This record gives sequence, C-alpha cells and structure tokens, in this order.
Amino acid sequence: MAKIKHLTEHHKRAMELKYKGNSYQDIADRLNDYAAKGRISRRFTLQSVKDWFKQSGTLAEAYRLYEQEMDDINREVFDIVCKAGARVRSENFRLANEMLVALMGSANDHVKLGAVKELLDRVEGKPKEMTLEEEKRPSYEQIIRELEAEEQEYKESAENKEE
Repeated sequence: MAKIKHLTEHHKRAMELKYKGNSYQDIADRLNDYAAKGRISRRFTLQSVKDWFKQSGTLAEAYRLYEQEMDDINREVFDIVCKAGARVRSENFRLANEMLVALMGSANDHVKLGAVKELLDRVEGKPKEMTLEEEKRPSYEQIIRELEAEEQEYKESAENKEE
C-alpha cells in the first residue's frame, strides 16, 4: 500500500475496492456498510467517492501508486504460478502418457478408442472442423472409387469392341 500519511482506513478500503473493479456507487455503499458496523456517523456519497479518484482528488496519486504496486505483485504471483504449473506438467507428462498407453490395452473398446484419440490429439493435434467447401470436395476414397469405376467401364467397353 502506498505510504501516504493522510489516508484513513476508509480511503484504503476505497482504493482496494476500486482496484478490484467495483463501481463508485458500490464503493460508497460498502464504505457506508462498514461505517455502520463501526458506529461511524460519516456517510459516503457517490459524488464524494468520485471526487477522491478524480485527477486532482484526494486519492489520485495514492491510487496510482497503489495500482502500480498491486500490478507488480500480481505479475510476480502470476509468474510463480506459471513456473509451478510448468513444473507440475512436466513431472506428470510421462506418467499421463504411460497411463494412456496402458489404457490402449483395455478389454473395453470404448476405453481403447478414447486412449487412442487422446494420444493422436496430443501428437497430431485435434482435427480441425471442415468448411462447407471442404465438405463438398470428394474424399480420397471417393476419388479412388470413381477411378476404379471408370477403369472398369473402360475395360468393359474395350471387351465389347473386341467382340
């Protein structure tokens, strides 16, 4: 928290609430709830909260420092979590792959199919969805069948000519 002497507890609370994304109205309401519990007679209005955070307001500079400090802390935490996640993934990657290979030996065909799909998705990537244009194109199997049919027709017509 920025070290500025004139900040009261409700100022600090307001900065924290603003940083968390609360609206000015919500900040005023929460400060009033907090004040009521502490038997503080002061009421916080929407306008007073807005005035605190405006460019020349009571909390403008303090909030800028607070925001910077919190962003730095959050960035550090994010980096730590990412590094820990990468370590956990690498430690468990081999185990996960061994389990998938073991599942391929299952007596249940659905389990085998699921394991094979998962391994293929990991190695080759998940299949992309086809566009309408791609769906209209004949598959390799269809092309081969058509060529075989044409070849058969050609052979039959050649045999008919010989007779």
